[in-house]
Amino acid sequence: MLCLPFVIAGVFFIINNNSDKTMDWICICFFGMGIPLGLFNLLDKRPQIIINNVGIFDRMGYRDFLNWDWIKDAYLYNIKNHGRLGISFSKQTFVCLIINQNFVPLLKGNKVLRKFGKDLEVPQVAISLSPLQKIDSQKFVEFIKAMSTADAASKQNLLLTTQL
Repeated sequence: MLCLPFVIAGVFFIINNNSDKTMDWICICFFGMGIPLGLFNLLDKRPQIIINNVGIFDRMGYRDFLNWDWIKDAYLYNIKNHGRLGISFSKQTFVCLIINQNFVPLLKGNKVLRKFGKDLEVPQVAISLSPLQKIDSQKFVEFIKAMSTADAASKQNLLLTTQL
């Protein structure tokens, strides 16, 4: 929705400016495309992460479920963004999953996310917890570790009894 002021400014300059309007139209078209995308993301009610007996599905990063059998370990990774004065103004938390090397070729995911993970020197899979609200990230990591080592009956029991 931050695109809207730029579209309004572009329309204002087209109406009130007698010079070349090419950049004004480019501004309107470029930022105007962001409005429907922003509305879609704002109104999208689909779950970000789905967890079931099969595995974890992160809608933003991967196309398929990450099977519990693939996961060897999990840990938290925090990124803190600092402003000019050294004050932390943003914190992003990721759950990094260490995948068994036999299953790495089966990962089908967002290429940008994979490159981001390589730049941060994290393993193949990093699930962002930023969009999730009111979740205990440490309990989530312990839950993933438990699910990756549990048998089928225990997985169902963990799914029903664990509160994150």
